[in-house]
Amino acid sequence: MNKKNKNGVDSPKKTSSTKKPTKKDLELIVSSLEDKQLRLKAEFDNFRKRKESEISSLLKYEGKSFILDFLSVLDNLSRGIDSYKQEEVKKALLLVKEDFNKKLESKGVKPFGNVGDNFDPELHEALTTTKDSKIDDDIIVEIYESGYKYKDLIIRHAKVVVNKK
Repeated sequence: MNKKNKNGVDSPKKTSSTKKPTKKDLELIVSSLEDKQLRLKAEFDNFRKRKESEISSLLKYEGKSFILDFLSVLDNLSRGIDSYKQEEVKKALLLVKEDFNKKLESKGVKPFGNVGDNFDPELHEALTTTKDSKIDDDIIVEIYESGYKYKDLIIRHAKVVVNKK
């Protein structure tokens, strides 16, 4: 006769015969666990390498945002040099700008983008084009803002005018 549980519903009889796992079953379980362990180890190793790379990159380019802030100051200094009519003021601002550029270069920041260079979309941002039959195609004819590299990273593209025939 079946026993009734708390709710008054008949519960089936429990059988006392439990199947013992065979050697093959145990080998499959061990193989599965070894595979899981190997995958977790590889996943953790990839995670560790990715984090090391990210940290290395952060440390290598730690001054990037600081330098970007000062590039706007350098741009304003250049605009001031172009706008002042008094030669003495221009010379003083030019000296400050040269010193500023030397300090940036000592920290690994180098300007690029000159009139006469070939246009490279990896380095330059063409704001507009001009037509001059005397100048070859894809030659930079004017610079609005110089581009800058910090170590091997481009932190600002040069804004230029390019010649197109």
